Amino acid sequence: MTKSKTLITLPAELRHEILATVIWTPAATPYNRHSLFLDKTRVRLRDDWDIWVPANSPQPPALPLILTCRILRDDVQYLLNSCSLQHRPYEIDIIFVPKCGLFPTWVCCPLPGQMNLDTLQVSFRIMDVQDMDLEDEDSDTEDEGEYDMDDLALVGKGSGFMSRYGGVSSDFDPISYPNPPSGSWNFYRLLASFLALGPRGLTSPTYQKDNRGSLSASRYSLRHLTISVTSKEKTKMDDARRSRGCGIMRPMIDSNPDLPYGAWGENEIFPGPPHNSPYSWTGRTDVDTVIGMHLSTGRHTLGDADRYGLYLANTLWTLLDFSWLSRGYGLMLYESILDDITFYVDGEPRPRFGMDDLFSLEPPKHRTLTPEVVTALQSWKEWVVKWRSRLREGVVLDEPRPVVSFVRSVPDSGYRSDDVPDSDSESGSDM
Repeated sequence: MTKSKTLITLPAELRHEILATVIWTPAATPYNRHSLFLDKTRVRLRDDWDIWVPANSPQPPALPLILTCRILRDDVQYLLNSCSLQHRPYEIDIIFVPKCGLFPTWVCCPLPGQMNLDTLQVSFRIMDVQDMDLEDEDSDTEDEGEYDMDDLALVGKGSGFMSRYGGVSSDFDPISYPNPPSGSWNFYRLLASFLALGPRGLTSPTYQKDNRGSLSASRYSLRHLTISVTSKEKTKMDDARRSRGCGIMRPMIDSNPDLPYGAWGENEIFPGPPHNSPYSWTGRTDVDTVIGMHLSTGRHTLGDADRYGLYLANTLWTLLDFSWLSRGYGLMLYESILDDITFYVDGEPRPRFGMDDLFSLEPPKHRTLTPEVVTALQSWKEWVVKWRSRLREGVVLDEPRPVVSFVRSVPDSGYRSDDVPDSDSESGSDM
């Protein structure tokens, strides 16, 4: 009789290959997975941010293997410390629900405590509250048995879902609050929080409590950031709407300022790179075609990945061009992202933002660009060159970070109004 082989009796090379597959296999995150939203432990990342994170830290798949036996423990530790395997990407899945915010879920996080990552892959998807209507007769109800009646009522009615996850930062005023709506701005808030706190701190209530104010300096770094925006997946409810003719109205989607360029004045603050710039959007959508779309066709453009990717990229440009908003919120990206930020839409490549190339940009002329700000920015650039060089070596520069004052506005008396555009505004919110 042939004796069966166990994992620990296999040759080391084969055993390592099997273990590596287990450690770095992404967890499945179905588009319409209601448990992502029914999780009672989801909390706001901050009280004034529409980012709903799990309260529990991500559990690495390697942990159960380490606790199995000494042989597997040694194998797993060898794999986790292997230079060739440290280039494996970390993955996070983010679902954006208009008027509610972002729901991030770790898909692949083998080492939550790792400080310097090679690649972070972000999948960004859009969902409508009505797509989670389990009580709709045309919806897929095969998983209804997993939830009690209270859960079904919560998800089945948009008002119930909104009462639990309703947003607090959706309103947009370009004069007194020059930040984009939550679907874009909260994504970069989430990114900044990750760079400051890491995977564990991002989901730890203790860290959240200690970081209610402005975020601390970045402690984590990564070489490559990949942002992949995917179109809204089709559901049975979509088929039902089409069968009814023009479809039912979506009051939470129509005229929704959370959608890209859905609020008045956004295109003036976040116009994107100059024309013919190598960073210009390469998709089928441009800013001119989406201005005002929310007034008549918001429900038809929900989930338009190219439109949303354009908005994320244009907001990113504003954080990287050393303008007044960039100097206030975007410098952390230069300090933490070493190589590039690349966009994809439904698998098709879009602009690549090379951090070294962008670093050579000159700040745009503006009345907030005072001589003192110019000097401080130059001092910061000299420091960050050394900082980035040391990070590439896997160490941290032992030199304090220069302070770059965030000048939102200056008195008009010291500047000629016809010299530079007077488009600055006061901001009363942290990133």
